[in-house]
Amino acid sequence: MRFWDVPATRLVYPTRWLFLSMLAVTGGFAAVSPTRAILAVLIPLVAAAAIHFMPRARVEPGRFEKNLFLVDALLLAVVLAITPASTVLAVSLFGLVLFAGLMGDRSRALAAVLAALAVYLVSGFGSFSLSGQDLLAGVMTPALTIVAAGFYFGALGERISGESTLVARARRESAQLWALLEITDTVTRSLDLKQVMTQIVNWVGKLAGSRSCSILLADDSHEHGFVVASSDRPDVDMLEIEIDKYPEIRKALETREPVVIDDVQSDPVVEPVRDVLLEKGYRAVLVLPLMFGREVLGCLFLRTRRETPFTPAEIRFCKVAAGASANALKNALLYRDVADEAEKLRATGETLRSILDGSPDLIVATDTAGSIREFNHGAERLVGLSSEAVVGRRLTDVIPMECKRGPEALSGEEGIERSEVRIEGADGELEMDLITAPLHDARGETSGKVWIGRDVTRLRQAERSLVQAERLSSLGQVVAGVAHELNNPLSGVVGYAELLRQEANPSQERDLERILVSARRCQKIVMNLLSFSRKHPLEKKWNDLNDCLRGLLELKEYQLRSARVEVQLELDPHLPQTSFDYHQIEQVVLNLLNNAEQAIQGTGEPGVVIARTLVRNGRVCLEIEDSGPGVSEEVRDKIFDPFFTTKGIGEGTGLGLSLSYGILQEHGGEILVRNTERGACFEIALPISGAPIAEVIEDEISPSREDDSPFHGMRVLVAEDEPVVLDLFSRILREDGAEVILARDGEEAWQRLEGAEFDLVVADIRMPRMDGQRLYELVAEERPELLRRFVFATGDMVRQDTVRFLEGLPNRILTKPLQVETVRRVLNQALASSK
Repeated sequence: MRFWDVPATRLVYPTRWLFLSMLAVTGGFAAVSPTRAILAVLIPLVAAAAIHFMPRARVEPGRFEKNLFLVDALLLAVVLAITPASTVLAVSLFGLVLFAGLMGDRSRALAAVLAALAVYLVSGFGSFSLSGQDLLAGVMTPALTIVAAGFYFGALGERISGESTLVARARRESAQLWALLEITDTVTRSLDLKQVMTQIVNWVGKLAGSRSCSILLADDSHEHGFVVASSDRPDVDMLEIEIDKYPEIRKALETREPVVIDDVQSDPVVEPVRDVLLEKGYRAVLVLPLMFGREVLGCLFLRTRRETPFTPAEIRFCKVAAGASANALKNALLYRDVADEAEKLRATGETLRSILDGSPDLIVATDTAGSIREFNHGAERLVGLSSEAVVGRRLTDVIPMECKRGPEALSGEEGIERSEVRIEGADGELEMDLITAPLHDARGETSGKVWIGRDVTRLRQAERSLVQAERLSSLGQVVAGVAHELNNPLSGVVGYAELLRQEANPSQERDLERILVSARRCQKIVMNLLSFSRKHPLEKKWNDLNDCLRGLLELKEYQLRSARVEVQLELDPHLPQTSFDYHQIEQVVLNLLNNAEQAIQGTGEPGVVIARTLVRNGRVCLEIEDSGPGVSEEVRDKIFDPFFTTKGIGEGTGLGLSLSYGILQEHGGEILVRNTERGACFEIALPISGAPIAEVIEDEISPSREDDSPFHGMRVLVAEDEPVVLDLFSRILREDGAEVILARDGEEAWQRLEGAEFDLVVADIRMPRMDGQRLYELVAEERPELLRRFVFATGDMVRQDTVRFLEGLPNRILTKPLQVETVRRVLNQALASSK
């Protein structure tokens, strides 16, 4: 092996023996006394032997060579101090030692040896003796010492330099390994994307000597990127950039290979952005794609201002860091996706829980064994039990159910059934519309049931009330029809009795008066029935509360008497009128009278109802006081609630007082209840408002003699399908001197009207073949001059089409049953207004 190929570690100790041996010889020759000569020889040899025989473990430590360099340099100084060596030799040796040791290179050490020899020889050329001993001691021995010192300290310096390089490399690799360990620890310890990426860019930027280190997350199209973290901008967070503006990044993402730019000034990749990079002082760029399998997630992007390019070791370290970054980024993204999905599931769960708890319905979930798993707030409210108290218990034990209507399939869905049950709720017995549906797990197997129950107690009460209201409505229509049919024969009874009374002798007059009284009583009952069964729109007018009460008492007189209820009136004769809807207040008063009657009947004893009117606190008041059991304290706050009733099934709907309360509220009044010594007292109060509307008082037409009658010589057409009423009209008008033409329906009346003149046309509204309305319409088309001569007669003011037709006409109306004087008065008014 050649000298230059021998490692420095193998040259140090042989050359040291050579150097110390030559130093001992040189010192021995140069010593001025035997003692110094002996010391000059022994000191180097002992030092050489001490190091040579030192145990190997004591020689190998890294700092040993540096310490050896200092010791041997000191040893050289000691030997030179013992022997009076020449100054030239001392300078040459110490210059050589320093140069060779600091250079750490054998070639440079050889050059230093030659230079030191040249200096020594040239400087001492004139003083050297050419005799044998002097030549050996003064020239040869020092020259060999210089050569040995050069080789030894050159090899020692090379070894020290190599050891320093190895130590620096080891430290750098240790730092890199430590950084990778920190990165790995951060990746495994935290899944926070920002924290992990910030840690990576800080470590990589520091160890790679990069001024700017960033991690970029790319979208699938590689058109946009998002800077996740940057060492020079700690506050950056998902900063969006356009990748087309960064060609080096674009290349790394497309090729999936590292892009190393050693010199920004000359590399063609960064040509589009070279000026920008140079302006910011960047000289080298390194872009490493972040790969997870075959998927490109983004890149690790480093830029530095140093003149030297990235070293292979730095690139290797950055590649390893990029791999760790890719794993960390993928894990963080997966964690973020999982966290987002978990947040969505949590939000969905909270939303579903809010929906379940916000529903007023009973919603319960059970497992396959029928044990409760979920119990919403609606179920807690209806049943009166908390979810904590029932979860885990069987549903049938918590909510016993009595089936009212068996289960039936709903909408053809398999397993979904609907039934109607009765349960015992927190506030009493409830009727529930119950839907059950199966629950399935992720495998599609049945895991339980969901029970959705709606409280339909009030709905069923309302349905029963509507059925009852429909029956009442139908009954009202029947009553109205019966009343209408009664009006025609009553018209005959009243009319003919009045005609007979005019001609009767005193013995017959009393009997006829009784007939008239009874007939008029029937007439009033029929009129009240018609008025009560008629549907009226809301219309507030100036009315008298006393009249409203009297009318209802006349209607209920027989019913109250049959129930053994005595009515005592305490009416204020000076009660002021006020504005209210007559029919609505009539309904309120009727409800109160009915309640009073039923309260007295519940006692099983005869009773008394006191009806009084008065003015209190500037309001018109009506009190209905009964001798019943009164209203208990626990019931008093509920009696105005809809569907609340203390009566048995089929005896009440629970709507009367709640409707009355609403009517009074609409009128600006109120309804109150209190207990008295007798029983219960209901009071309604109405504000005194508005101004009285002037009534048009029609002049009563007194009975006239034939020669004074306004009908004398008049032609009157009467269209009526009821023979008794038709004959009554004929007799009244003919007695007053009129010419009467009779028609039994509208079609016959229309034939009579063709080509004939009449001063009056009396037509019934309801007639076969052609009714009075159609007759009026034909006259309006063909002979409109006769329209104001029409007078309508009807006993049906219930039907809405009849009411709508008559409301818009200026014509007079005769309501059945007919009275003789009323017929004469209304026809006289019609005759006067037609002229």
